[in-house]
Amino acid sequence: MTEGSTAVDVCLVVEGCYPFVAGGVSSWLDWLMRTQPQTRFAVVALVADERPREIRYALPPNLEALHVLPLAPRSRQPSLRQPVLDGQLMADLLYGVLHDGDLDSFDALMALVARPVRRQPLGFLDRPAAPDYATLTASPAAWHALTDCYRRIAPEAAFSDFFWAWRNLVGSLLAVATAPVPRAATYHAISTGYAGLFAVRAARQTGRTAAITEHGIYTAERRIDLVMADWITDTIDAGMSDADPRIDVRQFWIHAFESFARIAYQGSRRITTLYGANQSFQRQLGAEEARLQVIPNGIMLEKFAAIRPEPDHPLTVALIGRVVPIKDIETYIAAAAIARRALPAIRMLILGPMDEDEDYVALCQRRVAELGLQDCIEFTGKVDIADYLPRIDIVVLTSISEAQPLVLLEAGAAGIPCIATDVGSCREIIEGAPDERPNLGLAGRVAPPMDANAVGAAIVELAGDPALRAACGEVLRQRVRTYFTSEISASRYEALYRELTA
Repeated sequence: MTEGSTAVDVCLVVEGCYPFVAGGVSSWLDWLMRTQPQTRFAVVALVADERPREIRYALPPNLEALHVLPLAPRSRQPSLRQPVLDGQLMADLLYGVLHDGDLDSFDALMALVARPVRRQPLGFLDRPAAPDYATLTASPAAWHALTDCYRRIAPEAAFSDFFWAWRNLVGSLLAVATAPVPRAATYHAISTGYAGLFAVRAARQTGRTAAITEHGIYTAERRIDLVMADWITDTIDAGMSDADPRIDVRQFWIHAFESFARIAYQGSRRITTLYGANQSFQRQLGAEEARLQVIPNGIMLEKFAAIRPEPDHPLTVALIGRVVPIKDIETYIAAAAIARRALPAIRMLILGPMDEDEDYVALCQRRVAELGLQDCIEFTGKVDIADYLPRIDIVVLTSISEAQPLVLLEAGAAGIPCIATDVGSCREIIEGAPDERPNLGLAGRVAPPMDANAVGAAIVELAGDPALRAACGEVLRQRVRTYFTSEISASRYEALYRELTA
């Protein structure tokens, strides 16, 4: 990663997505830059390591610099003339960051990393120098910080497990702390985590502003990942007690990411998300009410508004999404069996890529065969959704986690009613946000996650009533036109950038 010489307007800080991963947040970032042609951007892309990666997007003309920041740089031997670090100070500051989520400790740690200190003398001129990444992670001071924080945070946990967690968490934190900062008028992170820390560090180092935009809540998603992770060994048996004060390594991971979020929220001028329900998570981790803002995603309405249903097509239901566990395709398949018993001629589609989790794809195909649905359910693979929408009567989303799914908005722009699980902003899209005035009505049905019976019943209800489908589809079309267009969303980000760079 290299530091640009010319300041841009906005430096976007992203983790694990653009421009190396297609779809999702990456597509949104590409949209964001292209809808702000008057704004000059740089991107700092945080990646796992230094392996070369393929750029998956044609970069927009107003993206002036792309910097890649590996969170696990290749290990290099520390110099024999290491700067002399205060190991206890380093331990205290890392404890404040990881355990307390303290912004002052974070500022002091960033200053410690950047401050020139004297080197160990070797009989010639001893010139002060800032510690490099190798020194910060592999030196007597680094070892003291590790062992001191182990005693203070998780002394009952297995030291070997804590060691590897520390290497990952603190190694990535120090990679963020030592990377060059591009010059920009404001720094906009698209999550908390390490991206949020980099944006706050950059803003405070340069005297500029920082902002956080969260699609999903990073800490909640990491908590789910860590609770389910089988690569973490639990060594403390707390039984049924919630009062056990001991900290195991799994909790250490979770608490560290929550601490990172506290620092990111404290150090950001503005904290935005896609829908109001997300803000409860942000408030719990210290986000101030005055800094919170909702900016929903928008879609290119003209691409979908002209779509009209094709006449004389068979009654068709579609799930639009990747064939991966988080989309819970199994629940959709089970719901299809329920719908087919009531409506034998119904056609059920699964529209989306099948190359991300081959084992899960095979599992879903086995479930289709076990239920005898081979002539009812079709896996299409990746397709252009606009080509299929004229032949779809109902869109279904059975995800166990979402932020603000664009597929519901795209279906709504085409006047297609939707059934979705009660995750992310799905309820607000289908039933209207609490502050929708006047409320436009129901645009479909909302079901509990992983409830095939409820999803199946909703499919049967809508599929069996053409007038109800038409009414729900029109409500959703009007809601999308009113609240969820690309133009509305782009204008709100334009106003956000004016505020941040004023």
